[in-house]
Amino acid sequence: MSELLARAYRGLVIARVEPGSLAEELGLQPGDAVLSVNGKRVMDTLDYRFHVTEPYVELTVQRGDETLTIVTEKEPYDLLGIEFENDLADKIHTCNNKCVFCFIHQMPRGMRRSLYLMDDDFRLSFLYGNYVTLTNLTEEEFQRILEQRLTPMYVSVHATDPDLRGRLLGKREPAPILPVLQRLHEGGIDVHAQIVLCPGWNDGDALRRTLYDLAMLHPLVTGKRAGTLSVAIVPVGLTKFRQKLTPLTPPDRPYAQRFIREVRAMERHFRKRLGTRFAFLSDEWFFLAGQPIPGRRYYEDFPQLDDGVGTVRLFLDRAYHVARRLPPALPRTVQMTLVTGELPAAVIEHFARTLQRVQGVELNVCVVKNHFFGGTVSVAGLLTAQDIADALARFPTYPTVVLPSICLREDHLFLDDVTVEQFETQTGRRVLVVEPHPAALWRVIYRSSYLQ
Repeated sequence: MSELLARAYRGLVIARVEPGSLAEELGLQPGDAVLSVNGKRVMDTLDYRFHVTEPYVELTVQRGDETLTIVTEKEPYDLLGIEFENDLADKIHTCNNKCVFCFIHQMPRGMRRSLYLMDDDFRLSFLYGNYVTLTNLTEEEFQRILEQRLTPMYVSVHATDPDLRGRLLGKREPAPILPVLQRLHEGGIDVHAQIVLCPGWNDGDALRRTLYDLAMLHPLVTGKRAGTLSVAIVPVGLTKFRQKLTPLTPPDRPYAQRFIREVRAMERHFRKRLGTRFAFLSDEWFFLAGQPIPGRRYYEDFPQLDDGVGTVRLFLDRAYHVARRLPPALPRTVQMTLVTGELPAAVIEHFARTLQRVQGVELNVCVVKNHFFGGTVSVAGLLTAQDIADALARFPTYPTVVLPSICLREDHLFLDDVTVEQFETQTGRRVLVVEPHPAALWRVIYRSSYLQ
């Protein structure tokens, strides 16, 4: 998606036409660019899907230097059978806030441009669950959200006090959010909210006000069909590159322990009033506090999974199911080194011990400290190739190294622009990139035993 940062409009480019589809019958081809549907310019796949559901469809298509008009009649809501190269036909809508906690502002200079992308695009909120502040939303875009029923939306709230929210977003003026949320709900749009918790800023009374304000927008309180359904609370992440930025204090263990108690008390109130916990703590809080990850019931239907709320619980549950089906032994010995960050290390080490109950499985876990970003950054997804290579050089590494796929960007590069092939050459190790799921890791181990 990074190539969309500065791309001019050229329509939605077709990547694939389904065999036997109406699109194939109409003669549409990969490489064609859909410019409009029924005279409406399409800016993204949301526009396309909204307009193409009509029984009469007129497409304007660019094929090389030729502009084509393609007309068809079909059943209402039937699609044509097209896959596009990208979801957006224009560039990503970027953020013009200067949030005091913004991670992008804490990155070093000299990295590739796409890593500095600060999106604040309502379309990506609906499509991918990206959080948006809604401060950059035009009235036309707001009306489009309502017209196309882009629900749910994921909104960065942080605080409901307008002055405090404005300061958190780095603005010189207040940034009220409650009236915006109320308009969305009146239009039938559900919202999942996010709070990036900055100690001394939006905790304490400010947090209580925020949570209770948002709870008053829940459908069970308002009687409306849409509302604010959940709130994720994540701790601020700080790097060592905060020179000239607003001073912030990261939460430590005693703070995290107190904070969990405070939020749990409010959760009990919400459960009685709303039938839901409503406010969900991200996994990182429990690691910081040195406390066990809650059981599955805590996360209800996992409404905030993409914000790191419940990902570890899902991993643990899936690991349990994998463990129940493990064989007593493998035909050949498999030796591998698993790479992870400091935050999830205990979870990965426990799963590695479980897998080693199988005769022939020999694993060790290399826990990598993030020297590149420093600060409080300890997740596996922000490790660089250099930090991993340095850690492996000091570790009794097996010939095969397993990396979680979250270490690589969408272009299959590490954050420091190193390819997997370059990393293998640098470390002298065979590298396997595996999805961070217990079953995926076990499949790699099992197949390796038979392929040797």
